[in-house]
Amino acid sequence: MRLEYEEIMEAVNLHQRFLLGESDGKRMDLVDADLYSVGLVGVNLKFVSLEGANLKRSLLCNANLEEADLKGAFFKRAILQGANFKNAQLQGASFKGANLDQANLAGANLTGADLEDATFSGAVYDQKTIWPDEFNPKLAGAMFTA
Repeated sequence: MRLEYEEIMEAVNLHQRFLLGESDGKRMDLVDADLYSVGLVGVNLKFVSLEGANLKRSLLCNANLEEADLKGAFFKRAILQGANFKNAQLQGASFKGANLDQANLAGANLTGADLEDATFSGAVYDQKTIWPDEFNPKLAGAMFTA
């Protein structure tokens, strides 16, 4: 389902109220939504559910996606520089050509993710981060943190 910018911003605003514990807030749940080229720089999207969503060419620099459910999401050529994916569920997601420079991937599960041509310069990960088979985060420029 393709969402208009106003619909996306309404969902974001409701999610912000949810995170603040306000009674009229609502957790963002946009499973399989088409968010192509959306711009959500610096937005707090902690706990969102965007499983299978199309986020191709999206701009999510410095966005907080901690503990988000992003299984099977499409981030092809997305700008995710400085985004926080701590403990995010990213199984089967496509990051083909995405910019993940300086992203926080501590505890993220990237099992089966497509990381072809993605950049990871200065991205951080820890012992709980699960990478796809055959992927070497150090060779990609990511840094291990204890």
